[in-house]
Amino acid sequence: MIYKEFLRQKVIPYVFSKIPFSILGKLTRTNLIIPYYHMVSNNNIIHVKHLYRYKNIKQFNEDLDFLLRKFSPISLYDIMDFLKSNHSFFDNTFLLTFDDGFKEMHDIVAPILLKKGISATFFINSDFIDNKKLCYQHKVSILVEHFQNNLPLVSIKKANEIFSKNNIKVNDIRSGILSIKYHEKQIIDEIAQLWGIDFDSYLLGEKPYLTSDQINKLIKDGFTIGAHSIDHPLYSSLSLKEQLNQTETSVRFIRERFCLDYGAFAFPHNDNNVSRKFFEEIYNSGLIDVSFGTSDMRNDTFKNNVQRISLEKPFLSAERIISLQCAKKLFRVVKSSNKIIRE
Repeated sequence: MIYKEFLRQKVIPYVFSKIPFSILGKLTRTNLIIPYYHMVSNNNIIHVKHLYRYKNIKQFNEDLDFLLRKFSPISLYDIMDFLKSNHSFFDNTFLLTFDDGFKEMHDIVAPILLKKGISATFFINSDFIDNKKLCYQHKVSILVEHFQNNLPLVSIKKANEIFSKNNIKVNDIRSGILSIKYHEKQIIDEIAQLWGIDFDSYLLGEKPYLTSDQINKLIKDGFTIGAHSIDHPLYSSLSLKEQLNQTETSVRFIRERFCLDYGAFAFPHNDNNVSRKFFEEIYNSGLIDVSFGTSDMRNDTFKNNVQRISLEKPFLSAERIISLQCAKKLFRVVKSSNKIIRE
């Protein structure tokens, strides 16, 4: 049984992905894809390096060149127009998106996109604009970096005591730090204080996030901006009230601060287990025109909630990732057809 499931979920989609993309795209009728990234840099970015791998500038350019060969770029405005008109998306189009609002979006990504004539939407956490606060996950990466730099045993022992005090069992400090959840984030600050890490100094020195001036420059250059929650929680861990507050507060802030006539929102992490009530509330609020999840190449129950695909995970080229996504989609279609035939 386990072997059959492995074949269905892994092996068969992988075999399908070996079909030439020109054929695979047609078989799956891939009209629109919405890829997303977090970071693009040649540098060793401490506040993200222990969270995920990211593309360097050469790899990013190669991804874009593939997208431009196979798809045509469209804008967030095009997406919103399509959703309002109920028409199908144009064949072979893509909207490029970026999460978390890092300064590299202004310094590295935007100049490359302008040169290639590609539109993009940047989703930003309202609390982090102008480097006023540091995301708890980025604090985690900084802690892990500090831990790996020959931390004294006494400091490790005291960190273990903090975990124990908070009733958290850990096998080792590194995995323990990486496992800290949004609602446990006070533990991060406790360990940082214990280890003599000053997050405010890191913010001041590194300035990891976009400033208001940089965001206004992106808008002036033709890019679009959306909200990404207040401070990046996992929505399935929040109450409905907290989800609505995170969403509506951040969207309202972004719209008012940057004088936007549209509202766009991208879920941090994913939109798993978010209720119908939530979507009804946000779309009825008049604040939000479109929202975005991260559930790959799938159609959502709510037409205004559009799913995206990561071009960072798995850490492969855009061509390989999109081929795998198309293969999974083709497998789902074949599987569904077989089920209908049997019934």
